[in-house]
Amino acid sequence: MGRHRSRRRPGTGHRRGGFNYVDGNNELGRLDAGLFFLSYQRDPAQFITLQRSLSSDLMNEYIRHVGTGIWAIPPGAAPGSYVGSGLFA
Repeated sequence: MGRHRSRRRPGTGHRRGGFNYVDGNNELGRLDAGLFFLSYQRDPAQFITLQRSLSSDLMNEYIRHVGTGIWAIPPGAAPGSYVGSGLFA
């Protein structure tokens, strides 16, 4: 997982990682392959800022965006507690 801070996109620092996949051939005989891109940020506003700035990225000519989602990931459990306990305090 890499750390990224963009000079062109202030306020969008995040941890990110790309993961390739190959799932054989599709019904047309074409290779079914792609890239999952994961990004971890503390604030959903950072994610929204990043997504908006990527809408005009020159790389869009060569890629096809399939989906986006935001998930909350609670911090780890303290000794004697459980994951997500802070959500119920």
